[in-house]
Amino acid sequence: MMERIVGRDRLVSTSGGGYELVRRPLGNGHVECTVRELVTWHHAGELTEEAYQQYLEAREANAEERHQANLERAAKRAKTRVRHLCKAAGVDTLLTLTYQQNMTDWSLLKRHVKEFNRRMARLIPGWFYVAAYERQARGAWHVHMAVHRVPRMLEHSRGVKVKSYSVIRSVWHAVVGELGGNVDLQASKRMRAPSRIAAYLSKYMTKAFADGDAWSNRFSSSKGLSVPKPQRIRFVGWNMPDVLQAVFDDLDSVGYQCSEQLSVRLSHFKDACWFILDTNIPMREPSWAEASSSAYWA
Repeated sequence: MMERIVGRDRLVSTSGGGYELVRRPLGNGHVECTVRELVTWHHAGELTEEAYQQYLEAREANAEERHQANLERAAKRAKTRVRHLCKAAGVDTLLTLTYQQNMTDWSLLKRHVKEFNRRMARLIPGWFYVAAYERQARGAWHVHMAVHRVPRMLEHSRGVKVKSYSVIRSVWHAVVGELGGNVDLQASKRMRAPSRIAAYLSKYMTKAFADGDAWSNRFSSSKGLSVPKPQRIRFVGWNMPDVLQAVFDDLDSVGYQCSEQLSVRLSHFKDACWFILDTNIPMREPSWAEASSSAYWA
């Protein structure tokens, strides 16, 4: 049972009687599902004047603890937002922008990133990015950016085409000027699944919150992308195994091909379950031992 105080009203919750499924189809072969016990809130009376004053004093005493809890919730919301943006956009390539000099100016970093992406959008129609920001040990900022796979060659000047890496690096150099910088472009098969790109970006935001950075925007992204709204379904009177079977049947209809594409996690108390499907994750090649065993039994 949980308790909330709203004004002077005391609210208590009861759980059970079924489950709620929150299903979010994000497109590009991605679906996320959360199954939780149904929770109902009831009005349990009004606090007396004495009890209300004690409640206010307790809130004041625990202000720092509540502040930390709020930061953790903000970090969780930011991670979720980045994950949803990466999946809905279908980004599959990681781009890292660094500085040669010890560049610690947050506002200058944001201007550089904005200008870099403005120039890239002129070079590559449909350019989209999701960026997370990290401080190096020396204090300098650098940027981890999820983008769509870039063409192998790009037009640089006067119709001449050169390797895309060289063009992107020259754009970043032109933006940062005397500060100097470098670009790392990764599009390996290991990182091409948007869910893996999102997980990579999220860990830097988590680190920023843990380090207590006061800056507000842990990430930024291109505008104009609409993340699909979640679908909510209530299974009143159902038990957990039947609800989970219904979710598995639903995800099976999406057409995933191997267990690596579906991640399932059950809560410690077995009252909630999470499903993450990414059909972009390639099927794992069988090991030599597995292949030999299959050939033997065939």
